[in-house]
Amino acid sequence: MNTLMRKIVISLNKLPVIKKHAGIQLTIVSNFHNHDILHVKNEPNVDVTPHHFNVQVKVKETFLEIIRIYKRNDSNRKAQLEFIQTALKYMDEFGVHQDIEAYKALLDIFPRGRYVPENRFQIMFYHYPKHQDTALRILNKMEENFVIPDYDVQKMIVEIFGKNTLVLKKCFSMFYWQPKFSQLNPWPVPRPTPTDPKVLAEYALKKISSVDVQANVTLYRTKDVPDAIDDTWILSSMSKSQEELLAVQPTDKSLMVEGPFPVWVADYYLNYFVLRGDPIKREVIYGEYDDVSNMKIPFWERHNFKIPVTIHEQDDGVYYAMCASGTSSKDSLLSWIRCLQKTNPILEKIPIVFKLRSLTNKQLSIKNDVKKQIFQNADTTGK
Repeated sequence: MNTLMRKIVISLNKLPVIKKHAGIQLTIVSNFHNHDILHVKNEPNVDVTPHHFNVQVKVKETFLEIIRIYKRNDSNRKAQLEFIQTALKYMDEFGVHQDIEAYKALLDIFPRGRYVPENRFQIMFYHYPKHQDTALRILNKMEENFVIPDYDVQKMIVEIFGKNTLVLKKCFSMFYWQPKFSQLNPWPVPRPTPTDPKVLAEYALKKISSVDVQANVTLYRTKDVPDAIDDTWILSSMSKSQEELLAVQPTDKSLMVEGPFPVWVADYYLNYFVLRGDPIKREVIYGEYDDVSNMKIPFWERHNFKIPVTIHEQDDGVYYAMCASGTSSKDSLLSWIRCLQKTNPILEKIPIVFKLRSLTNKQLSIKNDVKKQIFQNADTTGK
């Protein structure tokens, strides 16, 4: 039945009489939508200026108050789609992009029952497409920020758009898939994400050092170190196997403190540093396992066991420890080495070299005039 009606409407729109008069086509489409006018050519486009969200205090209460003021002052919901799309852009600045109450407030802007299709033809022709697309953007924003909808969201969608819509199908899809993937992260971070740098650094070090289950994260204070300039915290990660490797490190070879290296914890960017040494040269002996000509009885022999190969021995060197500090300065790293000397006395005899990279926040760009000159030189060279 749906296919038949679609063919009838397409054939009617192809008639030469209807093509000459655009108003007839608009009338045919409007009849499938409760005789509501879907598009008025002479109606001015009402733009929502961002001054609604240009406030000094950008918190959750302010965001919800802006939505309440809009609903109170505009009972007819004029330019509601533009307002919702603008609000979606400012959710990150207000810190409500992971709050389900903010998404419920945006969905509550849509009036109840107005966009519910009443027959098959309205369902087939995607009833109120712009409004459904805006609602889908809200759900997509929730999905990007790992916000799982609840049954209140489902109830609101049914009251606004009805049961046979793409918005409800999207909601059901999120109901099914998001709980399955929400617990798959082996390094979970609580929601909402903490903003304390020390807590985030602890999550970052546990994430990186998870390759060794014996790794421990220790908190140091630079004020406990004599002659320290910075007054900050230091989080250090080191395992028992790394301490054993460091104990047999030759004192004539220096170790290097390298960094900073980037690591992401949820939406936050952190830096960490590593204590690295030269790779250990091990003698690898390949033997034939089926050869039993030189079999030894190991019960009465004394063995001199060596340190086994660990995950901390890589091709570019041996990683003995890593840390993150509140200032990421050279003085805090020097205090970190002094703190490690308490549990690893061999560090007092080994020279330490600091190989630090300077970071810049400046964006490198090429001006248009320089680009044109480069392209002209390239064309001249090609010719």
